[in-house]
Amino acid sequence: MKKFIVAVLLLTVAVFSVSVLPCEAKDIWVDRWQNSNADVYVMDETLVWEENLEGKFFRVSTKEVQNGRLKRIVKWKYIKHGQEMWRYETNQMDGSHMTVVSPGDKVFDFCMKRIGWQYRTEDFWCY
Repeated sequence: MKKFIVAVLLLTVAVFSVSVLPCEAKDIWVDRWQNSNADVYVMDETLVWEENLEGKFFRVSTKEVQNGRLKRIVKWKYIKHGQEMWRYETNQMDGSHMTVVSPGDKVFDFCMKRIGWQYRTEDFWCY
């Protein structure tokens, strides 16, 4: 019986300590899209990236919030091959092409800073 009580107490302490630990996941405001009247938040915990001999890429999800309510979640994939321009696609696109990243893309800029990668802009494109 003593072992059972100790086991229950240890389990209770473990469950309680896990539930009060601070959560690292954050939604970080990055932009206000006037055309859709929505605020855009990067879901920080979704940012993943890779760099290899073929190039660089990263993925991230964002939340579009309109009038305090979640409008939709958009999944982004940004890719750069060699010396080409950065390009992206989202789960909202039809999957037939990728769009070139333009300067002023706040989601792209936030992620690049978070990862620690440098980029430059020339004319209307990001390299």
